[in-house]
Amino acid sequence: MQGNLGGQNLRDIKPPLEMPQPLLPYFISGTVILGFVAALLWHALQKRRQSPATAVTDETETPLAHEVAYEKLSAIETSDWLQRGDIETYHTQIAYVLRQYIDARYHIPALELTTTGLLQAMLRAEIAAPHVERTRQLLTNCDMVKFATYQPELTEASTRVADARWIVDETKSLVP
Repeated sequence: MQGNLGGQNLRDIKPPLEMPQPLLPYFISGTVILGFVAALLWHALQKRRQSPATAVTDETETPLAHEVAYEKLSAIETSDWLQRGDIETYHTQIAYVLRQYIDARYHIPALELTTTGLLQAMLRAEIAAPHVERTRQLLTNCDMVKFATYQPELTEASTRVADARWIVDETKSLVP
Protein backbone atom coordinates (compact mmCIF):
# COMPACT_ATOMS: atom_id res chain seq x y z
CA MET A 1 0.00 0.00 0.00
CA GLN A 2 1.69 2.98 -1.18
CA GLY A 3 0.13 6.31 -1.14
CA ASN A 4 1.06 9.77 -2.08
CA LEU A 5 0.94 12.41 0.54
CA GLY A 6 2.10 15.78 -0.55
CA GLY A 7 4.35 14.36 -3.19
CA GLN A 8 6.04 11.84 -0.90
CA ASN A 9 5.61 8.18 -1.31
CA LEU A 10 4.63 6.33 1.84
CA ARG A 11 5.56 2.77 2.41
CA ASP A 12 4.01 0.14 4.70
CA ILE A 13 5.63 -0.43 8.06
CA LYS A 14 7.80 -3.45 8.40
CA PRO A 15 6.52 -6.38 10.41
CA PRO A 16 8.33 -7.11 13.72
CA LEU A 17 11.43 -9.17 13.45
CA GLU A 18 11.12 -12.75 14.58
CA MET A 19 13.65 -13.34 17.35
CA PRO A 20 14.40 -16.83 18.47
CA GLN A 21 13.37 -17.32 22.13
CA PRO A 22 16.47 -17.84 24.32
CA LEU A 23 16.17 -21.02 26.38
CA LEU A 24 19.11 -20.35 28.69
CA PRO A 25 17.16 -18.30 31.33
CA TYR A 26 14.52 -21.04 31.52
CA PHE A 27 17.18 -23.70 31.86
CA ILE A 28 18.99 -21.81 34.65
CA SER A 29 15.84 -21.05 36.65
CA GLY A 30 14.64 -24.65 36.29
CA THR A 31 17.99 -25.94 37.52
CA VAL A 32 17.93 -23.60 40.52
CA ILE A 33 14.40 -24.66 41.48
CA LEU A 34 15.24 -28.36 41.14
CA GLY A 35 18.38 -27.86 43.22
CA PHE A 36 16.40 -26.10 45.93
CA VAL A 37 13.80 -28.89 46.04
CA ALA A 38 16.54 -31.53 46.14
CA ALA A 39 18.26 -29.72 49.04
CA LEU A 40 14.99 -29.57 50.99
CA LEU A 41 14.36 -33.28 50.45
CA TRP A 42 17.91 -34.16 51.47
CA HIS A 43 17.62 -32.06 54.62
CA ALA A 44 14.28 -33.67 55.54
CA LEU A 45 15.71 -37.16 55.04
CA GLN A 46 18.75 -36.36 57.17
CA LYS A 47 16.54 -35.15 60.03
CA ARG A 48 14.43 -38.29 59.76
CA ARG A 49 17.49 -40.56 59.82
CA GLN A 50 18.88 -39.16 63.06
CA SER A 51 19.38 -42.03 65.45
CA PRO A 52 17.36 -42.30 68.68
CA ALA A 53 20.66 -42.61 70.54
CA THR A 54 21.26 -38.91 69.88
CA ALA A 55 17.94 -38.06 71.51
CA VAL A 56 18.81 -40.16 74.57
CA THR A 57 22.14 -38.42 75.03
CA ASP A 58 20.35 -35.07 74.85
CA GLU A 59 18.07 -36.16 77.71
CA THR A 60 20.96 -37.30 79.86
CA GLU A 61 22.65 -33.93 79.48
CA THR A 62 19.80 -32.29 81.38
CA PRO A 63 20.33 -32.85 85.11
CA LEU A 64 17.60 -34.74 86.90
CA ALA A 65 15.40 -32.93 89.41
CA HIS A 66 17.02 -34.57 92.43
CA GLU A 67 20.53 -33.71 91.18
CA VAL A 68 19.57 -30.05 90.87
CA ALA A 69 18.00 -30.14 94.34
CA TYR A 70 21.11 -31.74 95.89
CA GLU A 71 23.33 -29.13 94.31
CA LYS A 72 21.20 -26.24 95.55
CA LEU A 73 20.85 -27.71 99.03
CA SER A 74 24.62 -28.10 99.23
CA ALA A 75 25.01 -24.45 98.24
CA ILE A 76 22.60 -23.46 101.03
CA GLU A 77 24.56 -25.56 103.55
CA THR A 78 27.81 -23.87 102.58
CA SER A 79 26.29 -20.40 102.60
CA ASP A 80 26.91 -18.08 105.53
CA TRP A 81 23.26 -17.13 106.12
CA LEU A 82 23.10 -18.94 109.45
CA GLN A 83 26.41 -17.49 110.65
CA ARG A 84 25.24 -13.98 109.73
CA GLY A 85 21.93 -14.59 111.48
CA ASP A 86 19.92 -14.35 108.26
CA ILE A 87 17.67 -17.23 109.22
CA GLU A 88 14.76 -15.96 107.13
CA THR A 89 16.74 -16.08 103.85
CA TYR A 90 18.09 -19.50 104.82
CA HIS A 91 14.58 -20.91 105.30
CA THR A 92 13.20 -19.12 102.25
CA GLN A 93 15.87 -20.71 100.06
CA ILE A 94 15.28 -24.20 101.46
CA ALA A 95 11.53 -23.93 100.85
CA TYR A 96 12.17 -22.59 97.34
CA VAL A 97 14.51 -25.47 96.44
CA LEU A 98 12.04 -28.05 97.78
CA ARG A 99 9.20 -26.45 95.82
CA GLN A 100 11.32 -26.40 92.65
CA TYR A 101 12.09 -30.08 93.16
CA ILE A 102 8.41 -30.99 93.63
CA ASP A 103 7.53 -28.95 90.54
CA ALA A 104 10.16 -30.68 88.39
CA ARG A 105 9.65 -34.15 89.86
CA TYR A 106 5.85 -34.36 90.01
CA HIS A 107 4.83 -31.57 87.59
CA ILE A 108 2.89 -29.81 90.34
CA PRO A 109 3.09 -25.99 90.10
CA ALA A 110 4.58 -25.85 93.60
CA LEU A 111 6.02 -22.36 93.24
CA GLU A 112 2.57 -20.94 92.51
CA LEU A 113 0.67 -22.67 95.33
CA THR A 114 0.35 -21.93 99.00
CA THR A 115 1.70 -24.57 101.34
CA THR A 116 -1.82 -25.91 101.93
CA GLY A 117 -2.58 -25.95 98.21
CA LEU A 118 0.71 -27.71 97.50
CA LEU A 119 0.05 -30.41 100.10
CA GLN A 120 -3.43 -31.00 98.67
CA ALA A 121 -1.99 -31.28 95.15
CA MET A 122 0.60 -33.76 96.42
CA LEU A 123 -2.16 -35.90 97.96
CA ARG A 124 -4.15 -35.74 94.70
CA ALA A 125 -1.00 -36.88 92.87
CA GLU A 126 -1.02 -39.90 95.20
CA ILE A 127 2.35 -39.17 96.74
CA ALA A 128 2.90 -41.34 99.81
CA ALA A 129 1.52 -39.90 103.05
CA PRO A 130 4.87 -39.98 104.93
CA HIS A 131 6.47 -37.86 102.20
CA VAL A 132 3.59 -35.40 102.22
CA GLU A 133 3.70 -35.20 106.02
CA ARG A 134 7.45 -34.58 106.09
CA THR A 135 7.01 -31.92 103.38
CA ARG A 136 4.22 -30.34 105.45
CA GLN A 137 6.44 -30.19 108.54
CA LEU A 138 9.36 -28.67 106.67
CA LEU A 139 7.33 -26.08 104.75
CA THR A 140 5.34 -25.15 107.87
CA ASN A 141 8.57 -24.58 109.80
CA CYS A 142 9.96 -22.49 106.94
CA ASP A 143 6.71 -20.50 106.71
CA MET A 144 6.81 -19.80 110.46
CA VAL A 145 10.29 -18.33 110.09
CA LYS A 146 9.37 -16.35 106.97
CA PHE A 147 5.96 -15.03 108.02
CA ALA A 148 5.58 -15.38 111.79
CA THR A 149 9.05 -14.15 112.77
CA TYR A 150 9.79 -17.42 114.54
CA GLN A 151 13.49 -17.64 115.41
CA PRO A 152 14.60 -21.27 115.75
CA GLU A 153 17.82 -22.27 117.47
CA LEU A 154 20.84 -22.62 115.18
CA THR A 155 20.90 -26.41 115.56
CA GLU A 156 17.19 -26.65 114.73
CA ALA A 157 17.63 -24.42 111.68
CA SER A 158 20.57 -26.45 110.40
CA THR A 159 18.42 -29.61 110.36
CA ARG A 160 16.10 -28.05 107.75
CA VAL A 161 18.51 -28.89 104.90
CA ALA A 162 18.73 -32.47 106.16
CA ASP A 163 14.92 -32.67 106.17
CA ALA A 164 14.76 -31.36 102.60
CA ARG A 165 17.48 -33.80 101.54
CA TRP A 166 15.52 -36.67 103.15
CA ILE A 167 12.43 -35.78 101.11
CA VAL A 168 14.50 -35.72 97.91
CA ASP A 169 16.23 -39.01 98.83
CA GLU A 170 12.96 -40.78 99.52
CA THR A 171 11.13 -39.59 96.41
CA LYS A 172 13.79 -39.45 93.72
CA SER A 173 13.42 -43.09 92.65
CA LEU A 174 9.64 -43.38 93.01
CA VAL A 175 7.53 -43.48 89.90
CA PRO A 176 5.72 -40.12 89.63
